[in-house]
Amino acid sequence: MKFTIVATVLLGLVLTPALSQFQYQDVKVNRRQYPRTITINVGLGFQTLTVNRNALVAIIEANSAENAWTTVWNYGTGYIATKLVREGVCYVSPMDRVVMPALDSIAVLAEQTNNVKGESVLPRSIRYVVSRRQARELRTYGNDIFALCSGLPTFIAFEESQPEGGNQIFYNQDACYRLDVLNLLGIEYCRAGKV
Repeated sequence: MKFTIVATVLLGLVLTPALSQFQYQDVKVNRRQYPRTITINVGLGFQTLTVNRNALVAIIEANSAENAWTTVWNYGTGYIATKLVREGVCYVSPMDRVVMPALDSIAVLAEQTNNVKGESVLPRSIRYVVSRRQARELRTYGNDIFALCSGLPTFIAFEESQPEGGNQIFYNQDACYRLDVLNLLGIEYCRAGKV
């Protein structure tokens, strides 16, 4: 009887660390199930959000017939890119991390706004002025932005408050393309005309 008790205790001492490491590794794998994809109801359509925490990238797609677009937010490189499907054009711009939601909170915030009924007012918005300068070397903006914009005319866009090379930028406010991203952020792209 004493032998059985001693053997059980020793077996328990040997197996406890091994089993605890196995369980911890399993939990760690479950926490890193990325990319994570959710669908959000936005106005009359839907948008799909894919968050890849490992690559520090969020991809949002709107696939309505009259207003299809895809935007990539690369938190690693600090750039965003938007492809307007109907226009067949892509815009790349520096990311304003003050206005943009944090990568870790996008999915949670989007799900919260998805549960709000009625017309929502976007809490934040940003306006980009699209320059006539085409982007070169798309790979420098990240692989996801390269994949999104490859083969399309791609233009650099600057935040409205950031002048391009010190020059004042004028644009037609009526010629802006507006994206309502996940009921979280309004993004406008306006074509520039230098004076």
